[in-house]
Amino acid sequence: MSTDQGTEREHEHLAERIAAAVLEHPCVARLDGGEHGTVATHLPGRRVTGVRTAADTDGPTEVCVVLLLRRPLPDLVAEIRERVREVTGEARIDVTVADVLEQPEPDQRAGERT
Repeated sequence: MSTDQGTEREHEHLAERIAAAVLEHPCVARLDGGEHGTVATHLPGRRVTGVRTAADTDGPTEVCVVLLLRRPLPDLVAEIRERVREVTGEARIDVTVADVLEQPEPDQRAGERT
């Protein structure tokens, strides 16, 4: 395996791990691509929408979410940022709240706790 392939697999794994950690939060309805769908990590044959890792941009790790409005937004954003930090260990994480919902959307996160 070449170094590029190994690095790509580590990077791929990171974006997917970030997405999984964020989606486990009970107030996250879904990940969102943000304006024009630019918050995403592009992988071979697919993309992780709502997560753009620092390796993609040489900047912060970005996460864009739609939240269930059950607690104050600053608290929810801090909790999401901490979940991402547990995966990445990076100091700078930008969290964008694309939308808030009072109730879960139909067919979203079916069977998951809310």
